[in-house]
Amino acid sequence: MGNVDNRRIAKNTLLLYMRMGLIMIISLWASRVVLSTLGETDFGLYNVIGGIVVAFSFLNGVMNSSCNRYYATQLGRQDYEALHQVFKVNVTIFLILAAAILLLSESVGLWIMERKMNIPAQRLTACRWVYQLSIFSFLCSVVAIPYRAIITAKEKMKVYAYCSVVEAVLKLGIVFLLSISPIDRLVFYALLMLLVSLATNGFYILYCHRCYPECRYDWHCDKALAREIVSFNGWGVLGSMATIGKNQGVNILLNMFFGPAVNAARGLANQVYVNVYQFVQNYVLAFNPQIVKSYAAGERDAMMRLVFQASRFSYFLLYAIVLPLLLEMDCVLGLWLKEVPALTASFASIMLAVSLVDSFHDPLFYAVQATGKVKWYNILVGGSQLLIVFVAYFLLKFMHIQAQTVFWLIFVFAIITQGIRIGMAVRYASMDLRAYLRGVLLPIVGVSAVSAVLPFVFVQMVPAGVGRLLVTVAISLTCTGLAVWGIGLEKSERSAIRNLWRKYITRKAPR
Repeated sequence: MGNVDNRRIAKNTLLLYMRMGLIMIISLWASRVVLSTLGETDFGLYNVIGGIVVAFSFLNGVMNSSCNRYYATQLGRQDYEALHQVFKVNVTIFLILAAAILLLSESVGLWIMERKMNIPAQRLTACRWVYQLSIFSFLCSVVAIPYRAIITAKEKMKVYAYCSVVEAVLKLGIVFLLSISPIDRLVFYALLMLLVSLATNGFYILYCHRCYPECRYDWHCDKALAREIVSFNGWGVLGSMATIGKNQGVNILLNMFFGPAVNAARGLANQVYVNVYQFVQNYVLAFNPQIVKSYAAGERDAMMRLVFQASRFSYFLLYAIVLPLLLEMDCVLGLWLKEVPALTASFASIMLAVSLVDSFHDPLFYAVQATGKVKWYNILVGGSQLLIVFVAYFLLKFMHIQAQTVFWLIFVFAIITQGIRIGMAVRYASMDLRAYLRGVLLPIVGVSAVSAVLPFVFVQMVPAGVGRLLVTVAISLTCTGLAVWGIGLEKSERSAIRNLWRKYITRKAPR
């Protein structure tokens, strides 16, 4: 594959997966304790008012990549002066974006919270504090985007992984501090989350300033370059803001029509979605710099091989986790939470189905982004995301649909949006549609259909319980592994795995 560094991809992927495994365990356990400590109503209120912080956790990768494309291009050319200019422009853009978000939050956002949301009167003051603290947490993350992006563009995944683990441990510490809160627990929780955001994002900024000479910032920017990056980054930011608007819009609608208890179930379903989906984001994150560098070097075939491989593997890795969760959702939630809010299992199951659809969209996005032609991609994808809010409002207001129907609407629009992404990749990245159908979609459908049969039959025949859960996981992983080997992998990939087995396992086995 020319300049594609498969060993570096494998190493970075392993680091990110180790990080994600630890973070997922910490995050899920912390959610259990936070729900128990705050109570269902306050937990639901935090998820609708402070949900913008949660939304950023899985949009960080998309917004990172808006910067990453220019960083990776200059790093591929080894032009560090140009990299310095790109960095300064990116920092300026995101400072201006942070100011715009603050202005909108303190006007339109504040009006929505005060006038439209379903908040118990006795919790209104606490919710005002949570809102302000959450906005500033979000702004800290926005300002740090150019710094995070340069770390990933340089493929320093060890730094990214270690800092993320420290962030998770700090959030775990919040759980223990909640029980001794000197003030309102909901407000105290939001305050501690702000302090964690300040600490972790401050670290990214200080690390880049100390380790990378090109990360020295001043206001003097190349105006021509600034116009180019604003044009490119602007569309990426628009797409990201549309997705945040979709998530927050759905949260607000659920609060308006059903109250904080449904927001609690939505928050827990999002926890499941975010923790599971981040496995895919971590995998594709290791591919992103290589995809951009392959395009910059003119190696289009190598880039498309990476896109196809990343798409298939990201789906297979996620499907191996999602299949047993879908089959045993009630049991898993019962083990995870002391008390499971109503509708959580239904919401979480639909969101896991959404995660499967979303799992192979990042490689397509990176391929289009590498070409620089992102205007219509972000307009169409972002527009389809925001359309969910308007359709959901109409159906809730005039058709009086149930909360679960809103989640099915999200699933339907996820499929529509994925179709838009494929069309954009065909048009702008010159992707061969037939090759994509044959090399990505058909293997995905085949593996899903074949591997689900035996676990599904087993679950229908055996009574629920921890024993059935363990056996279901074992059967699901075995069936998925066999289906991926027989249907999901290309001949060259099976050959490469055999060679690795002989090199690292057979050779070291005792004789």
